[in-house]
Amino acid sequence: MFAFRSDWADWARGRLPPALLILALASLFAFGGDMGYFKRSAVHSENSAKNLAIAMNLSPSENFRLFKARRLNLDGSPYYVLYGRFPIGGTALIKLAISPFETLSAKMAAARTLAALMFCGAIVFAYLAVARLAGSRWVALAAVLIAFSSYYALYYSDEVSNESAMDIFGIMLAFHGMAVFVQEGRFRQLVIKSCAALLIGWHVYALILAFIVFGLAREVAEYLRRRSDSTDDSGARRKSIISLAAALVLSRHVALGAITALFGIAILGANLAGELRAYEGGDSRERAPSWQSALRRTVESPPPDWDSRLFASRQLFRAGGAALPYALPWKRGYPEPVSPPALWVIFGGLAVCGALAGAALARRHRALWAALALFGFFWAIPVRNNTFSEWRDFEAVFYVGVPLALFAPALIRMRERWGVRPVAAAAIGAAVVFAISAFQMGRLDEDAQIAETQRAEMADYDAIREKTRGAVVAVSPEITGGELVNSDILEYYLAGSVLAENGPTFPQMGRSDFVISRHREYNGFASLTPENRRVFLYAAPRDPADWHRAERRRVESSGEPAARSGFDLYLRGGELYYIKDPCAEEDRAGRFFLSVHPVNAADLPAHRREIGHDNLNTEFAERGTPVFDGACMMKRPLPDYPVRLIETGQWQPGEDEIWRAAITPSLTKRSVRYYDEVYESARASGEPLIRSDFDVHMQDGALIYTREPCAEDDALGRFFLSVHPVNVADLPAHRRALGHDGLNFDFSPDGVVFGDRCMIRRELPTYEIDKIVTGQDAPGGGRLWSGEAAIGE
Repeated sequence: MFAFRSDWADWARGRLPPALLILALASLFAFGGDMGYFKRSAVHSENSAKNLAIAMNLSPSENFRLFKARRLNLDGSPYYVLYGRFPIGGTALIKLAISPFETLSAKMAAARTLAALMFCGAIVFAYLAVARLAGSRWVALAAVLIAFSSYYALYYSDEVSNESAMDIFGIMLAFHGMAVFVQEGRFRQLVIKSCAALLIGWHVYALILAFIVFGLAREVAEYLRRRSDSTDDSGARRKSIISLAAALVLSRHVALGAITALFGIAILGANLAGELRAYEGGDSRERAPSWQSALRRTVESPPPDWDSRLFASRQLFRAGGAALPYALPWKRGYPEPVSPPALWVIFGGLAVCGALAGAALARRHRALWAALALFGFFWAIPVRNNTFSEWRDFEAVFYVGVPLALFAPALIRMRERWGVRPVAAAAIGAAVVFAISAFQMGRLDEDAQIAETQRAEMADYDAIREKTRGAVVAVSPEITGGELVNSDILEYYLAGSVLAENGPTFPQMGRSDFVISRHREYNGFASLTPENRRVFLYAAPRDPADWHRAERRRVESSGEPAARSGFDLYLRGGELYYIKDPCAEEDRAGRFFLSVHPVNAADLPAHRREIGHDNLNTEFAERGTPVFDGACMMKRPLPDYPVRLIETGQWQPGEDEIWRAAITPSLTKRSVRYYDEVYESARASGEPLIRSDFDVHMQDGALIYTREPCAEDDALGRFFLSVHPVNVADLPAHRRALGHDGLNFDFSPDGVVFGDRCMIRRELPTYEIDKIVTGQDAPGGGRLWSGEAAIGE
C-alpha cells in the first residue's frame, strides 16, 4: 500500500502539473467560434487591424517593406504609409498564418489564433523556466498560472500585435534562455533565444537590460567579497580596480548586451533603409517613421499633460492590476478593470509574498528574479512619453514579471517550510482560477454588437476587394466618420489598393477608379456590389465636377437646409454639408469651426468631456471642393453618438467671426432613451429638493430640473441659480463679498424637450454647499417660480 502511494506521489509530481497546465491553457480555446474570445470583437482592436494590414502588404515585390497602406497625394501620386518601427519577424509570422486564407474574417481569426497560441507558448516557457529555478513543477504551475490570469494578460492574449501576447512570448523565450544560462552556463542558447525574441518585438530589451544590470551588480559584489581581505596598499587597490574592470568587460553579460544591441541595430537599420528608399529622391532621417517614433518616445519633450506623480501611480496601478486574477470579484469593466479596493488588497498580498520571497532569494538566482520583477519598469521609464498615456493600458501585460517573481519565490519558501502538499493545493487552485478567468473573459461581450456589424462589413469588403485590388479607391467620408471603421481598420479591409487621402477630396475622386460609400444609391450611380449589406462600391467618373454636381443635386433635392447663414447647411445621413452658390475664392478662406454637443457627455473622448463638446474645426481646402459651376461645397462626417446641438461658422484668424449658425438635430430613439433613463432615475431618487413648476432633484453632483407635462414655451425665460457654500473662502475671489455663486442659465442649448417632458441637468461646484436658491424668470419680466433648499447639515 505504501509503495502504491509512493508510486502515485511520484506520478503526481512528474505528470500532474504539466497535465493541469495543458488543461488550463485549453480553456482559452474552449470558447472560440461565435462565442468567447472571438465573440467579443471581430477585429478586437485597431492594433490588430494595423498589424494585419502590414502583414498583408509584406512581399518580395515590395522589398519586404513594412507599410500599412499606399495612399494618394493631392497631386495624384501614390505614397507609402510606412510603419517599420517593429521587427519584421512578428509580421512574417502573421503573414505565414494568414496566407492560406482568403476572406478578411478568416485571416483575422487565423492571426488571432496565432497570437493566442503564442500567449500559451509564453506560459509554457515561463513554466519551464520557473520549474528549473524553483526545482518544483508544482511551484512553477501555481506561480505561472496566477501571474497570467489577470485581466490585462487575458484581454490582450489574442491581440495581433508586437506589443502584447506575441512580444510576451519572445520575452519568456529569452527568460528561459537566461534560466538555462545561470544554471548550466549555456551562453549560446541564451544569445539565440534573445535574438529570436528581438525578431518579434523590442520589449525584450527591457528584460535583457535588467538581466545585465543585476547580473553585473552580482559579479561586482562577489568580486568585492573575494577581495575584502586584501591590503590597503594603493597599488594593490589600483590593480584590483583594473582587474575588476577587465572582468566586467569580458563578462558574458556585457557580451550579451553587445550582441543583442548589434542585432537590434541591424533589424532597425534594415527597416530604416526600406523607409528611406520609399521616399523618392530623399533620404532624410526625419522623414523616416521609425526614426521619428524612437525620438518621440524617448528624447523629445514629454506631452503637455505629463505629470511624474501620475506617471508613477499609473505604472503601479498597472503592476498591481497585472497581479490580480480576473476570476476574483473585485473588478470593474474596461477601461478600468481593477477597482481601487482590489488594488489595496493585491498590494498587501504582494507585500506578504515579497517578504516570503526575500527569505527564499537569500541564496540563489537573485539577479534573475530581480530582472524578471522589474523589466516592465525598465521599459516604461525610458519610453515614458508613450507609457504615460492612459490609453496604452496594454503596457500592463509587461508587468507580468512582478507577480511571477514574487509568487514563485514565496511558494518556494512555503515548500521549504511546509512541504509540497500546500504548494500542490495552491497549484491546483491556480489552474482552476486561470480556467475561470479565461471563461469570464470569454463571456465578456462589451463589443458583441460592434463585432456583428464588423463581420457584416468584412463580408462586404471581401466582395469589394475582388474588384479593386491594385486600383485607386476613394472612400466617402461617412465610412470613417463613425466608431467602427477608423483608418487602421480600413487599411486592413482594402490592403492591396491605393487609398485616396483624407477620404476623399473631390479632385482625388477624379483620380480614383472606384468610390466606396454606405449609400445604396450614391449620387445617382449604380452600385457594383448590390448584394452587399452595409458598404457599396461604385465606379468613379474621372471628372471631379461630375461628383460635385451629383452630390449637390442629391443633397439639395432631399429637403430644406437645416440653417442658412454664410453657407446653406444640410444634415444628411450623419454628415453636415456646407453649400454656397455663388461662391468666390474668398468665401472659402479662413477657418471653419464645428462644435458638436452630445446628448450624453460620456460619449465624448476623455479629453473633451471637461469642455462638454467635440471640436472638429477644419480648413475648407482640406475637406471642400473647388468652385464648380460657380458653387462650392464641403461635407463633414459627424460623430456616431446622438447629437444634441451643432454649432458651426467661419472666422479669419486674428479677425472677427464671419458667420455663425446653430442646428438642433432631430431626436433619435437612442437619445430619447437616454433622456428617459436620466429623467426616471432623477424621479426615482426620492423627494425633490424643490417642488414647483419644475421639480429640482440632486443626483451625482448635479441638479436635474424636470417638468411633466411640458411644452417648449414652459422652458422660456432665464433660470437663476445661487449656490451658497459652507465656507465663503471656497468661492472665487470676485464672489466672496456677495457670499454666493451666481450660476444663472438659459434652458437652451443644454435643456431638452422630448415627448411631453422637459429636462435640464446643471453641474454643481465641488465645494461643500450649504444651500441653493433657484427658479425661473418670465421672458418679459417677472418671476414664474422660485425655491430654496438646504444641502448641508
